Amino acid sequence: MQIRTVLALLPGCRSGAAGAEMALIAPVLAGLLFVGMDLGLAFSQKQSLEQAAQRGIELALAPGTIGTGDFSHLGPEVRAAYGRPVTSLTVDNWLECNGVRQQNWNSFCPAGQTFARYVSVEVQAVYVPQYSFGGIISGSGRNGGFVLTGDASVRLQ
Repeated sequence: MQIRTVLALLPGCRSGAAGAEMALIAPVLAGLLFVGMDLGLAFSQKQSLEQAAQRGIELALAPGTIGTGDFSHLGPEVRAAYGRPVTSLTVDNWLECNGVRQQNWNSFCPAGQTFARYVSVEVQAVYVPQYSFGGIISGSGRNGGFVLTGDASVRLQ
């Protein structure tokens, strides 16, 4: 008698529908998970670039470096702080007189003009996604990577 009751209920049972729906949506959810992981890794690398550039700016403020205008020591320090290969690294310093950029860092502004000396560090690296999904996710950098930039600047005087 119990077998008849179970057989009578089977045509109206929908418990297999949930399994079929899960089989259809699982690849989409897995794809979203992998994209989220890639975005997290890219964000982490971007933060590392920013921190390396800020480390360079901290060293630019070190005593004895401001007056010389020679900031060539910042490049190796920024590379070491990042700890991975970089595609480009730019250290720039300039003087502004009344907001106009001057050619020579060591020159002086005419009397009565406001002056400011700046240093900036920009570092770039390529992030290659771990999961490209057959080339769907690819950037303009080498190996389909995305160019990430970290930069920092400071007014010294």
